[in-house]
Amino acid sequence: MIIMISRQFGAGGLSVGEALAAAIGAELLDERTIIAELASRGGFSAEYLQRIDEKPPTLASTFLSDIAQAGVLVAATEWRSTEATVLDELRNLVMDHAAKGDVVVIGHGGSKLLAERVTRGHIFSMMLLAGRQWRIEQVMRRFSIDRTAAEERVRHTDDLRKRYLAHFFATDMYDARTYDLVLNTQRVGIDAAIRIAVEAVQAARSVTG
Repeated sequence: MIIMISRQFGAGGLSVGEALAAAIGAELLDERTIIAELASRGGFSAEYLQRIDEKPPTLASTFLSDIAQAGVLVAATEWRSTEATVLDELRNLVMDHAAKGDVVVIGHGGSKLLAERVTRGHIFSMMLLAGRQWRIEQVMRRFSIDRTAAEERVRHTDDLRKRYLAHFFATDMYDARTYDLVLNTQRVGIDAAIRIAVEAVQAARSVTG
């Protein structure tokens, strides 16, 4: 089974993902692993992948794409195909790991990433969220930064992720109907969120067979 974890910044996505993967014996594909493996496959530098990871296109990139669609510039068309190739390679990477067993993927479009390649029953999709102030405090502790910097990082990252899903997958990040499980990690705590996630995935796996 492929478990896709969407999350608000600071809501504990990595903590839950690591614990869930360990509990069910699955591979974990987090941001670092994904970027490293995509870079190792060739064609993309780690620096480039870091710049575009879970981010919507910039205004300049959108402008180039519009020109490409009008058939005006070959260079713009090449740029657009590069972006599409990154997503295709990401899908291939996830599918390669899934062919070996269960895999937990953090971010990158959730179930929408593989909508055209995997039946919905073989994907378990969850969303982790929490109150903004609580998440800011988590980010302050995790990155050892002050409140002002943490507030800006939370605001900016949340916005990027929301627009990334809207642009590339035409989906609302906060539409609960797109997830099998939605957890408020502030309300239940990280430890309880992990236990609930593990039980939910195991139950879903038994139903899927």
